[in-house]
Order: sequence, then C-alpha cells, then structure tokens
Amino acid sequence: MILLAGLGLASPVCGETMSPKILPATTAGDEQVIVSYHRIDTARGPLAYEARAGRLAIRDEENGDVHGYMFFVAYHVIGGTPHRPITYLWNGGPTAPAWIVQTGGVGPRIRRGKALTDNPETLLGESDLVFMDPVETGFSRPAKPQFAQEFLQFRGDVASTVEFIRAYTMRFATEQQPLFIGGESYGVFRAAAVADELTQRGIKLAGSILISGDIPNIPQPTAFYDAMHVPARAATAFYYKRLPAELLRDRTATMNEVMQWVRDVYQPALARRETLSDAEREAIAHSLSRYTGIADALISRETLVVYQRTYVEQFFGGDLTRQLNSLDTRAPRNENPYGPSDIVDTYLRDELRYPTDLTYRGVERGYVPTPGPTARSAGDQFYYNQPGVNEDTIAEVLATHEVTPIAQANPPWIVDALKRDKTMQVFVATGRFDPSNMCEGDVIVTATLPADLSSRISNRCYESGHIIVADEEARRLFLRDVAAFIRAAAARSSSPAYGK
Repeated sequence: MILLAGLGLASPVCGETMSPKILPATTAGDEQVIVSYHRIDTARGPLAYEARAGRLAIRDEENGDVHGYMFFVAYHVIGGTPHRPITYLWNGGPTAPAWIVQTGGVGPRIRRGKALTDNPETLLGESDLVFMDPVETGFSRPAKPQFAQEFLQFRGDVASTVEFIRAYTMRFATEQQPLFIGGESYGVFRAAAVADELTQRGIKLAGSILISGDIPNIPQPTAFYDAMHVPARAATAFYYKRLPAELLRDRTATMNEVMQWVRDVYQPALARRETLSDAEREAIAHSLSRYTGIADALISRETLVVYQRTYVEQFFGGDLTRQLNSLDTRAPRNENPYGPSDIVDTYLRDELRYPTDLTYRGVERGYVPTPGPTARSAGDQFYYNQPGVNEDTIAEVLATHEVTPIAQANPPWIVDALKRDKTMQVFVATGRFDPSNMCEGDVIVTATLPADLSSRISNRCYESGHIIVADEEARRLFLRDVAAFIRAAAARSSSPAYGK
C-alpha cells in the first residue's frame, strides 16, 4: 500500500509536522485509538483537525462484559471550543458502513474518481464529526459469534447506537458539545428511534438529520403514500421525455399539474377504491399513465397503483434489458452511485494509519470456511423487530419494494422526541429522482403536526437520487443547508431563551 501525501500524516499542523498518536485502552477489553493530524482549507478558512480511528467496546451494563466493538472515524477541529457542535452520522442498509456518507462529501476527504482529495465544503467547518459503523459492518464486530444476533435486529441496532454515543461522550469528554445525529435511508429509522431513546433518557439533542428516508413515524393512510410517489415518477418521465408533448414544455408547470391531480383526484380515488366504477378506474389508470410514463396496460385496474418494483423494471415499455436505477432513476441501471470502494483500504489503513487485518465488511471480501454453509451477508441476517413490524410486513416490502408498511407500523419516534425536547430541530432531505421517497409528501405530512412541532422540521428537496451527495450540485446545496441547520439549531439549543 502507498502512503498518501498531501493532507495525509505528513501534513503540517500549526506550523510543524506531527506524527500520529496512540490513545491507549483505558479499561480492560478496550482497544487503542489512532489519532492523526491534518489541515484543510475550507470555505470558512483553514482548519487544523485531528482524525481519530478506532473501535469502542459495547458492554453489558450489568457485568461490564464486552459484547461488541463498533468502529468509528471521528474528526475534531484542533482548538475548537467546548461548545462546538458534534454530529454522529451513519449510513443505512440496514447493514451498510459509514464510508459512503463520510467520503461522499460530508467528511474532510471526498472521493474524486479513484482517489480522495480535500473537501472544502465539508461539514467539519460547522461541527465535529463522528462516523459510526454498526456491528457487522466495516471493522465493527461482535465480541463472540453468539453475540451477533444482539446487533443484527432493529432494537439491538438502536440500543448499541445509543450506547456508542454514550461511550464516545465519556471517552472523549464531549458532554458540553451540542449533540446532532444523522442517518441516511434505513439510517433515518435508526436516527429517529435513537432520538426517541436519547430524549427519554433526558439527553439534550440539538437536532436530527434525516437523509433519504422521509419523515418516519408520522403514519398516513396507504393511499397517501401511493399517491405521493407519483411526483417523483412524473419527474423521471419528464427527464426521459416519456410524457405527452404538452407536458414537456415546462417542468414546473407539469409538476404543479401533477400535484393538483394527485391531491384532488388520485388520492381521494385510492381512498374509496372499492366503490369506484369501471369508468372511473379507466380514467384514473389513463391519467396515471399520462403523468408517469408507465404503459397503460401495466396499471392494475384493481389496485390502480404501480409499485416501485414494477415501475423500475417496466418503465421502458416492458423491456427488461433496460430498467431504471432503483437509487437514482436518471442513472443507468447498473451504475453504482456510491463510487469506487477500493479507496477505503488506502484511506483507513494508510492515511489514517488504522492497523488491522480485518476485512472492511460491505466493501472487502475475506475468508469463508470452505466447505461449509453458504455465507450470508449481514443484511440477509438482519431482523426488523420494531413494534408493529412482522413477517407479513417484510414480505409485502420485499414483493413491492415499497417501504410503506414499515413507515405505517413504526412508532412515532421523532414526534415523541420533539415533544420531550422543546428545542430539538429536524432536517429532512429528499432526492427528486429517488423512487423510494417523496419530496412533496414530506412537506404535506409535516403540516399535519401541531405548529409547535411542524415549525421545528425543515424539508428540502434536491435534484438528486437516493444518495444526495453523489450529485455534484445537489451535494453543494445539501451541505450548505445542513451547515445552516446545525448553526441555527445549536444556537437555539444553547440559548437560555428556550427552555427544555
């Protein structure tokens, strides 16, 4: 492996070259943490920072036994004030490591082709950053094989995340820093449930950042979700010019027309689907085809809904050799919006000097006993056991690729957290071309809440797919908006004018 130059370990900090430092274990069973020193020029000026790479022990509260180790990479500005915000971030999956959001634009190093370069737009300019890999992702592992299933299920996933935040806070004395958490995709469910648990414990939470996961926990009727997925599909059809000529003249006008039809005609029709006449069903199906670009013949007259799986696979007239990308409908079907993964090895082991022979799960391949049972990914073993979700729920999601059943079943985590912590703020980010989410739906569902709650939720829609930071322009706007959100929410959280 080649040691990177530039911003790497040879970078001068505060006028001198600093070698990496090892923070020794403090308790039996703990592991050392590697600290390296760096400098970056950002839009807000030059920053000297330290990068911490290591694994925190997740211990049984009663006996102190270690049940797992969670890997993290953290960035802290050198010389920052004790009240500088700190933001914990993770990906989704539910078993995806954090390198995607970390090197996609949020962290101080960003993927450019097959290399990493300085990222002047990093959120490090506004907040210290901690990127966490859940157990069985990245370098995170259960301490013993029998502990794996404690973490590969929703409740255990949330509990271990809360414990990671607590352990990091104690290890590095960050109690005074305004606390933010953020997740992407499934990581939004994790973030919402973690916010609920933190506020139940009386831990002040300045803000939650929910990326590409809608606003969970504000359940709506099924007709609402089915209707609110239409605008994203209309935007996709406009992009591919698969709409009637009169709808291709002005996208804004077309999207306004679509939304009016969705609210005034389509959603009410779905709500009384059983009583619709044959003529009404035909009219709805024709309009749905007209606005989404899907063939009229593919629309079930019984359900009047085109589920995501069908839409992605059948959009191009049933030609299964040409399908939409399920993460960004503008991208080729097999394009990977995450970018190259081989940079992970170089960055973590060489640039940050984290010493390990473990495979980085989700990216690297390692040894599997052979002969032996077929290896199963962590994702295949994950169990959704949050209240309200059962095997029928998961079967429906797998069949349609719609997350509606889970969204409806989840408890009202975010709403409950907002009610407990009167200064907590929520930022919701959605991609225009993300077939799983709903820009307009987020805004509408927010408005259903009382004003004292809805006023603390900010919704943003970006010209991107599911991975917002994969789009250059969307990433810049997203980082600008999140930076402003952290700034304002931290100030509000710390202000004596707002009581808890």
